[in-house]
Amino acid sequence: MKLKQIVPYNIKKIIPMLGLAGATMFMGGCEKTEEPQQRDVEITFAYKSYDDLFYDDENGVRYPSLKAQEYVNDPTVRTIYLVPQGSWEIYNRFSITGMREKTLEKILDYSPKFRGKGDFDFKVGEASKVPEDSLWFVSNGWTINKRLLEQSQQNQR
Repeated sequence: MKLKQIVPYNIKKIIPMLGLAGATMFMGGCEKTEEPQQRDVEITFAYKSYDDLFYDDENGVRYPSLKAQEYVNDPTVRTIYLVPQGSWEIYNRFSITGMREKTLEKILDYSPKFRGKGDFDFKVGEASKVPEDSLWFVSNGWTINKRLLEQSQQNQR
């Protein structure tokens, strides 16, 4: 028994179909648009030098510095780290609370891009007098008296 298969085709329809199939092989599909490269930046400040961090207007209202505002508005900036520099041993518990409430909280509330980084080396025992402030500093990315912890760990070895 012989099987004979007949495939009905129309040459006028096959050529455009082959052309369409071939064209889809060379098409790249959806093009991806490149997003700007994200980066992290740092703003450093010291207990006597907050110029890069904030400024006060004529009414005494505190605002992020122009540099900080530029970083906030820059779509390529992912995170703005606030990094303390130098010694903070002059700060007592009242100064620690004042800095948190009047400066750092206001800056962090300005934009979610702001985050703490680095260490505050307050006078030994002062930060523990205001535990709610110490917890706030740590929860926002800073460390407190890290050098003391490292020293005690070395002494235990």
